[in-house]
Parts: sequence; C-alpha cells; structure tokens
Amino acid sequence: MKYLIIALNLIIFTISLDAQTMSEHDEKSKAILEKVSENYQKNKSIKFDFKLTILSEDLNETQNGMAILYGDKFYYNTNEREVISDGESVWTYLTEDNECYIDLVEDLENSINPKEIFTIWKTGFKFQYIDKKIKNDHTYHKIKMFPENPNESKYHTLVMEINETTATIDNATIKSKDGVTIKFYIKDLKANPTLDNNKFVWDSSKYPNVDEIDNR
Repeated sequence: MKYLIIALNLIIFTISLDAQTMSEHDEKSKAILEKVSENYQKNKSIKFDFKLTILSEDLNETQNGMAILYGDKFYYNTNEREVISDGESVWTYLTEDNECYIDLVEDLENSINPKEIFTIWKTGFKFQYIDKKIKNDHTYHKIKMFPENPNESKYHTLVMEINETTATIDNATIKSKDGVTIKFYIKDLKANPTLDNNKFVWDSSKYPNVDEIDNR
C-alpha cells in the first residue's frame, strides 16, 4: 500500500553496490529489521500515536491518530474512524456516517492493520540497504523492500526508516500495485501500557442509532 521511489535513493543505492553485494545488503537489512521485530514481540502490548498520509490518483489526505496493539487484537482511531478488532472480527466505525462495518480480519486484504507494520517484512520480501543518517544524535537506517513474487503480492515497494538506538520504526512508506501510497509515521511509542480489555470489543450501546453492516 505504499510507494516512495526517489531519484536520490536510487543514486545512493547504485553507488553502494560497488562496495557491497546484493547478499550483503540483504543480510544487513534483515539483521536491522529482526531487532525491530524482537523489540516489538517482547512486549505484551504497545501504544503509539501516528500520522497517516494516503495518496492516490484522486486522493490526498492526512490523518492523525492513536493505536493500541495487544497480541492479535488492535484498536486505532483517527478523526474519521474508529477501528476495533478482537483478533477475528474488525469493527470499522465511520464517525460522520454513523455506520459500523463488521468484517473478518482475513477478508480485509486492503485494510490497515497497524500491527503488520512491525512484522510485514518477515516473509516474502527481498531487501536493499539504502543508507544511514544521524538525526538528533540517533542513527537511522533506510531499507527498501520488494516482493519476492510480485505477481502474488499486493505490494509494489516498501521503504522503512529504523531508529537504531531504540530499535523501532520511525516511518514507513508502502506502495501498492493499484497505485495507492501510504506514508506512516510513528510517534510517542509506549511499551506495555495499562489496558482496558473492553477496548478490543465493539459495544453498540456506546454508539446510539448506529447502522451496523455485518459482512461476516
């Protein structure tokens, strides 16, 4: 669901190939990403604020929101929607329309599942290490990913910037094959916050006169 192909990145990558083989790029990238995955999976839950920009031929919008992840369960909200999942079903409440769409997680291929951002690279991708930079005394690594089997993947390109100090994702850009780009910026991440388990269950009593559309 995201693309960020910048000429400067391509130039940097071309130059770096003189010093490193593709295999070295692949292993270096995997090692960095694995630290992020380990850091994420050691926590029972995480909470973070985010900024989400969605770009396509006829769409250019930015949303700010908050997300909570707990195992297979997740919750996030923006100014336009509230999304609740118990790990099996997903309730998407559209604020302006006062409608709630209910779907199975497995049926929502093009939806945003915030926990995927921390593990999306685990299978089916090859990697290119682009560069690193220093910002506010932190080292950031930029890694580009491509599907190993493009014809079987919904993704075109993924680019992530990793904070080496905290072993967390600073931002990610995902380009889908249907021309949609999502830029995802993670802010103020907290590990193992105090949680209300009811956060992951849809309670229609809290949403008066809501129109529920059950697609399960």
